[in-house]
Parts: sequence; C-alpha cells; structure tokens
Amino acid sequence: MAVTERSADGLHDAADPAAATAEAIAGMTAARRERGSGRLRFDDVWTWACAAIAIAVVLAGLIRTAPAVGHALGWSGGATARAVQVGANLLLWAGELAVCTRLGPVLLAASEITWLLPLPGDRGRLLRPRLTRAVAAASLAGLLIGTLMAALALLLEGQPRLTVLPVALGAHVALACLAVAVGALAEARPALAPRARALGVCLAVAGGTVVVAGPSVPALTATAAFCGPWGWAGWATVAASRGDATAWAAALGVLVLGTAAVLRAAFEVAGSIPTTELLSRGGTSRQAAQGAVLLDLRALTLVMQSAARTGRRRPRLRLPLPRSRWAVGPWRDAVVLLRHPGRSAAALVVLAAGVAQLQLVTHWMRDTPHGPVGPLQATALGLFLVVPLHLAAVALAEPAYQDTDRPRRTLLLPVSPATLAVGHLVVPGLLLWAAAAVARSAALLPGAPAGTLTTYAVTLLVAGPALVATALVGAYRGAPRYDLLALSLDWFAALPFLLWRLAPALAAGFVTAPWLWHSVVGPSAGPDASATLWLAARSAVVIAWAVRRITRQSRDLHT
Repeated sequence: MAVTERSADGLHDAADPAAATAEAIAGMTAARRERGSGRLRFDDVWTWACAAIAIAVVLAGLIRTAPAVGHALGWSGGATARAVQVGANLLLWAGELAVCTRLGPVLLAASEITWLLPLPGDRGRLLRPRLTRAVAAASLAGLLIGTLMAALALLLEGQPRLTVLPVALGAHVALACLAVAVGALAEARPALAPRARALGVCLAVAGGTVVVAGPSVPALTATAAFCGPWGWAGWATVAASRGDATAWAAALGVLVLGTAAVLRAAFEVAGSIPTTELLSRGGTSRQAAQGAVLLDLRALTLVMQSAARTGRRRPRLRLPLPRSRWAVGPWRDAVVLLRHPGRSAAALVVLAAGVAQLQLVTHWMRDTPHGPVGPLQATALGLFLVVPLHLAAVALAEPAYQDTDRPRRTLLLPVSPATLAVGHLVVPGLLLWAAAAVARSAALLPGAPAGTLTTYAVTLLVAGPALVATALVGAYRGAPRYDLLALSLDWFAALPFLLWRLAPALAAGFVTAPWLWHSVVGPSAGPDASATLWLAARSAVVIAWAVRRITRQSRDLHT
C-alpha cells in the first residue's frame, strides 16, 4: 500500500488516500472475521424469514378485507377520507423526520469513530455505505407504512382499487428516503438540525389540524396536500383511491424527483459529517436501543429530549417569577411545557386521533349492522377508547417526570415534596380544560361531528384532573420493577410486570371507559345526566386514591 512510515510525531501521511482507505477497511474486515462477528447464522435467518412471512400474511389480509369493511360501514370517500389520509401522511412524516434528525441516519460504532476515521483516507468511502444502509432500512419501513396507508385508503373509500397499493408503497418509500436524506443533511450541517426539528413540529400540528378540521373545511386539506413532498404523498394515495391516474402519477413523479435530488445532495455531503456529530448520534442511538430492549419508556423519552436539545438556543419567551410561594409549582410546570413544545403538540395530536377514533366506533355501533357485543368486547373497546386520553395526560405530565428524574432539584423550593407533587395537577388539568373548550367550540362548526366533540369535551372537563392524576402515579412510581419478572420462569411471569406497567392506564380506564362506552351505545348524541354524575364520582375516587399514592411516593423518593 502507498502509505508512508510513521513520522516523528506519530501520525501517518497518506500518499494515496484511496489505498489508505482500502487498507483500513481491509484491516477492519479481517478483525471482524477473526472475532467471528457479523456472520449470519441459520437461526437468525430463519427467525427473520418467519417474521417477514407472518407480517406479509397479516398485511395481505388487511389489504384484502379493507374495501369490504369500508363498504359495510357505508364509507365512500369524500372530504373526511381525504382529510384523514393527508393528515395521517403529515403526522407519519413528522415522526420519521424526528427519528432521523435525532438518532441518525449515518451511524458508526465508537471504536470505528476513534480508530477508522483518524486514519488517512477518504471519509466518504467509510460513511456513504452507512448512509446506503440507512436508506435500505428506511425503504423497508416505507414498505410497511405504505401497506398500512393503502389499507386505510381502501377502508375509507370502500372500493377495491388495487392501484392504491403500488402508489402508496412508492409514495411512502420515497417519503422515508426523504426523511433519511434530510437527517443526513442535518447531521453534516448541524445548523440545519433546529430547522428540521421545527419543521417536524409544524407538520405534526398541521396534520392534527387537518384530521380534525379538514372534513368541515376542504380547502384546508387541499392546502396541506400541496404544501410540499409530505403532502404530495397523501394526495397521490387519495387520487389513486379515487381512480384519477393523471393526478396520482403527477404527484408521485414530483415526489420521486424531489426525493432523488435531496438524496443526491445527502450523499455528496456524507463525507463531511463532523466527528462530534457521529459520536453524539452514535451514543444517542445506543441509549435508545438499550431503553427499547429494557422496556423503559422514560429512558427513551429522555434520550429523544437530550437529542432534541443539542444545538438549540435558549428560548426567548420567559414567564415572570411568581410572588407567592404557592405559585412556584404551577410556574415551573408552565416553564417546562414552554421549553418542551413537542409535549403539548403530542397531546393535541393524540386528542385529535381520539376524536376520530370515537367517531369511528360510534358510527360502527349505531349505523352498521353487526352481531351482539359481549362483555369482553365492550370492555376491550372501552379501554381502547381511553388510550388517547391517557397518552395526552402523560404528555402534559412532563414536569412531574422531570422532577422524579432528578429529585434533588426540588429540595430548595419553598414547598414540601408532597405539596409539589400534588401541585402538578394544576397546569395539565387547565390545559385539558382548554382542550375541552376547543372541542366544544369545534362542535358548533357546520359539518362537524357535534355529538362526538361534545362527548370529548365533557370527558376532558369532568375527568381531566383524574386523567392527570393517573399520569402522576406513573411519574412517581420510580424505576421499572424488573424484579417482578423473576417470580417465575413460565409464560405468565410477565403478568405482574405488565400489571405494574399498565396500572395508571387501567385507573384511567376505570374512570372514562364506562362513560365513553355509554356515549357510543346510547340512543342520543348528547351527554346523559346520570352517566355524567357517575363519571364525576369515579373521577373523585381516583383523584383521592392518586393524591394519597403520589404523596407517599414523593416522600419515599426524597428519603
């Protein structure tokens, strides 16, 4: 190889960068071969093949049955179908962009960064294959997401148009590759990362808005569909589901051309990714993988938040300090939510999805012929309807989670830990009440599902504090109880751990599931007085239980 001997200062001088790069890659390959790592085993190949076949069978069943289910529900497209498809595309691409700008996409192991990159040679030859690997992984994810979106389009249209499947697959593969390309550009140019994250937040809010208000305001859906590549994919799927070949071909063609241009720019700058960015994103991805393996959702949240804060400037919007010591807790909560706007945006998105979910179940129960619903099915549907409400409360309880992550930060406050823990009910409860007011106002719009929005408004108004209280129980219960998994070696060993993990969600279901189920099967679209009183009674019981529990947990946390 054309590499000079080690000089006096201990560094290598490369006469031929290509030869030096080839020598470094060959040395790395030989070291891996000696260790035996990287070899495919039959068990691994068989496991992945079985998983792929199972996923393909399930997705094929969804594609086959979606038009019949949509026809049975009486759906035939329209403004609602277009709004749901376009809004879902915006939300999906916002999530893909968040993952790519925080966890990658060009990833190297720490040993490769410290050993390979300092060697003389071409960095691009080392980094571009990793970008190619990320594009391949994104394409596989795009195939999965595209199949699900094709099933959703066929369900909403109620007609078996098989052209939707290839169009949706192509659109979402292009969207996934576009997210990888934008992530690579942000990795190579760190100044672009805050703008990419801000774009993701705006698209998430826009997607939730389109899903909620698009059926009543079709112009909003059209504006979102033509605002960029993230909207073109949704419009291509909508056009294919309606049989408009010219529209979907134009939208898909422009999307593919735009994605190819951005991917080319990403590959051109891949060799200039700073080493600090590679180290930071490599460590973040490893921590995220550890949190996912250990089922520690809070660890995953902290990893994503730390990645989002990298390179971010301090916020200019500040709240004045309160004069009363009793207002310190709500003031701190408001500051935390202002510094983490993604939590409020996530709460808004899941609440919008909850409204759509409740409307779907109500339509199926009242307007579609079906068999009798047994107690187990009713319980499962009721708990299913509670999920968006609980997720919104958890998102708004971020200040409490931050206090439990670092208990010492509350020691110098002028209130006791128990009082501070109970005070976390105030700000999230007020925000849920504000969401109730928005839902009630939206119910007055022409064409809006008034009954569903009114039901959600009453739920947030009456049970909002109880939902926040159950989220605080989850925040103050401490680290995951992995010791519960060691009680037995049988399959039911995970049951105690699952019950511990799902206890706050089950408490939220005890409060709101009967009310939501009553509103679904009731003869009228408006709230019932007796059911509302029972909702208030269950909320009071759960609030009393949660206050007692988080008070004891906060004291144990600071002892």
